Amino acid sequence: MVRCMSATEGPWWAHAFDASYAERYAHRDDAAAAAELVGILPLLRRQQGPVLDACCGAGRHLQVMRGAGLPAFGFDWSLPLLQQALGQRGLAQRVLRADMRQPPLASGWAAITMLFTAFGYFEDEENAQCLRALALLLRRRGLFVVDVANAQQLRQTLVPESQRRLADGSIMHEQRWLEGPRVCKRSRWQENGQERVVEERVRLYEASEMVALAASASCELETIWPSLRGADIDEGRMVCFLRRVT
Repeated sequence: MVRCMSATEGPWWAHAFDASYAERYAHRDDAAAAAELVGILPLLRRQQGPVLDACCGAGRHLQVMRGAGLPAFGFDWSLPLLQQALGQRGLAQRVLRADMRQPPLASGWAAITMLFTAFGYFEDEENAQCLRALALLLRRRGLFVVDVANAQQLRQTLVPESQRRLADGSIMHEQRWLEGPRVCKRSRWQENGQERVVEERVRLYEASEMVALAASASCELETIWPSLRGADIDEGRMVCFLRRVT
């Protein structure tokens, strides 16, 4: 008999970043992280100071930053992902558990990164509060890199359904759809004889909205790249480079 395990109570983000996350996003590995950061590592070095990787997950980008000689640290809300950061990547004393809406950290950071759609999980005002709270941690003229999906391109290229084989041989079925300004995804697969269901719902932002959000966080949006790898590579991203101005 197949039983269904569906995390339906509470906000989606409280359940989506469990131990299954690494399996669902196995393509986001250490090699991919190293390639992704090639474009922004020189900018982070130029800041000449500590770097905070907000919502660092299992620490794949944080590990690359530290390997490149940056004094980088990170935080995340997901205990399973933080355990991976500690156990698999040796990031003890480099990560902590925190809510990005109220990060319990001192100010003075030279740069902060939020990579691979770590922004847009809450209602609009709480999303704005996230940016304000994190921007307050920056020193004046500090750099804030916010990497989200290009909303227009995503709407045009969204694949409604797909499936792929996981490492254990089971098949994951994925459905995607739009609900107003949000992109939603439902993943279904078999795990230990039970059907797992995980949903994700992320707010999409236009460039004009990011300009306004930056201003409300005492920042200015300096430029936007279509990829973390560089300004001349289009990968359907909207990498916003914010600068704290006060």
